[in-house]
Amino acid sequence: MRYQRVLILIVVGWYLILALGHYFNQRSLWNDEQCVLNSIIQLKPAGLFTQPLLSDQAFPRLYLWTIQQFSKPFNQNLLALRLFSLMAMVGAFFVWLKVARRVLGDSWDLVLFIATWCASMPLVYYAAELKPYSMDVLASGVIVLFLLEENQKTCRSVLPLLPLLGLWSYPAIFLLLLPLYNLIRDSFQERRWLKELSYYLAGYVLVLGLVYFFDFRVSVHRLLEVYWHDYFISMDSLKHFLDSLGKGMNNLIARRFAESPRWVKVPSRIFIGLGLGYMLVMFWNQLKKDRFVLRSMVPICFVLFSVQLVLAILRVYPFAVPRMSLFFSPLLFLMTIMGISYMYRRFKPLGIAVRVIFAGYLIFVSLGIAWDVFLKGDLGAESTLYSAR
Repeated sequence: MRYQRVLILIVVGWYLILALGHYFNQRSLWNDEQCVLNSIIQLKPAGLFTQPLLSDQAFPRLYLWTIQQFSKPFNQNLLALRLFSLMAMVGAFFVWLKVARRVLGDSWDLVLFIATWCASMPLVYYAAELKPYSMDVLASGVIVLFLLEENQKTCRSVLPLLPLLGLWSYPAIFLLLLPLYNLIRDSFQERRWLKELSYYLAGYVLVLGLVYFFDFRVSVHRLLEVYWHDYFISMDSLKHFLDSLGKGMNNLIARRFAESPRWVKVPSRIFIGLGLGYMLVMFWNQLKKDRFVLRSMVPICFVLFSVQLVLAILRVYPFAVPRMSLFFSPLLFLMTIMGISYMYRRFKPLGIAVRVIFAGYLIFVSLGIAWDVFLKGDLGAESTLYSAR
């Protein structure tokens, strides 16, 4: 057990080294970041809440205002502009670490989970990009942690504040429906939950109103449809439905670790696909065991997966865009590790072999990320592992 804890600390430190190294490299702003910077520089503080953002960008307005006010005294220095992205991702890392420890315990499985962060190019890269995706990962972690610990007194005391996440993260708006479902379910069982339900519902409705009035109402209409229409699930015909669903599922399972070289996505399909298979097989029994309340990982993951599919069909949120579903990556990693652990319990030799191969794959990808961060000095969202260019 002591060796496991030492290894956990080492792998935690390795992720922080990768994220901080990438941040302090001060990679030049790429196109989307430059577009966000245009709004930060050219729009007045009040304009961030009353005007469309420049260059057809979408960004939670309160979050963008915070970045604007913080970076202004530093003359929009790169480190100042990206500091909140770094803080959000590091915060997300530790929140998800707490979630994983609650689910997996201080075990070799926990070491593997932490290693998935070290081997996930998006979870390292978006720790230092002027975009809101790291905040999405933090919001999802906080909400999932709340679901797992909802009955504890501390969680109940902060319940009315939870909907405020919707002001900082777009995915949080639909993620917040999960605690709302639990509260409604609990209120039917025990009347003492009615007070918490009323506070939570009032806060959620208030946040929805604020986001609509100060953001959606003044944003460019149908922005997602214009830029991401190929990433929704088409209902035009059965062929289009299957093609778009297949494309979306491929992006969901193949692009969680690295993009290039292309073969590196093949193991990702196998391992993440194993995790999704485990989720689909186990969710119903676990949901019945939990009496149809979302308080364990498999049902939570299944419901979020299903919600994303429904929103993609309704053309509300394109789950097939990897960075826009980045908040879902830690859940996929947990499902993968839980699936491997289940395999280990049922057939130990196969479980050991899969664990070793998965660990080897994570080490290979993580060292490739380190190559880009420290030797090449330029980690991109789609960088080629071990490339000199």
